[in-house]
Amino acid sequence: MKTILFLLMGLFFCCGCSKGKYYTSDVFRRGDTGKMKEEPLDSTYHFYLREVYKDKNDQNENILKTNVDKNNTGNKIRIEVEYLLLSWAYKRVIYISTNPDKYQHYYSSNRFGDTVLNAYDFSTFHFGKIDDGGESISFVSNDRKKLVTWDIRPFINLNFPQKVFIREISILRKETVQNVILINKALEEPVGFIHQKNFTIIFEKPGSKKDTCDDTGLCRLYDSKVYYRKQKHGTDIFFRFNKNINNSRDSAIGFDYQRTQYPPAF
Repeated sequence: MKTILFLLMGLFFCCGCSKGKYYTSDVFRRGDTGKMKEEPLDSTYHFYLREVYKDKNDQNENILKTNVDKNNTGNKIRIEVEYLLLSWAYKRVIYISTNPDKYQHYYSSNRFGDTVLNAYDFSTFHFGKIDDGGESISFVSNDRKKLVTWDIRPFINLNFPQKVFIREISILRKETVQNVILINKALEEPVGFIHQKNFTIIFEKPGSKKDTCDDTGLCRLYDSKVYYRKQKHGTDIFFRFNKNINNSRDSAIGFDYQRTQYPPAF
């Protein structure tokens, strides 16, 4: 059952691709942005973080814990992080998963502050909408045939709760209910995200000069926007930063359509 917790998000959002990886893009330098759209990541967006820790129980068995108090992480190993950006003003959601780490030490050894999202670690992107009552979040697949809905508690509103939990996940395919999962019955650990006071998107490979910006200092998002462009097979995602990357002339990174099975529908 605990293994299911670790795999839950991948189960419902699986993109069928290998370990996520960005590519350096010259699309902005070339001015090839005619078919590109953008989504502002402005102050209406609130950032929620989910962390998964590996721990030991009384029988010395490996278990997974979430929503761990920061004062109680000393003997635990952080093995996964996920990001959730919510805007009540736009009724929009961006969920970002990160690259899996089979050795389960990367996310404990390399930590920025809880308010920092490192784009180097981004793996998949899911763009959704909050319903008018703030009770659920829905994601629609590229082919428009699949609808995934998170039933959330407490409701999202202008006050933004300290924690948001997924109570139920439903999957519809071609308007037919395919699966409904009650989280508190399926898992021993809740699937929740904790509200952070702000957020900053950076690009940095910890401990390396190969995959990083071309000078010292944090490489930050250039214009508080995420860009996307619909292609024949799906939607590519782009981020621009304030410094060039990998000793190139380009300051943008891209993720191909395989990383976005639930694209923007705004």
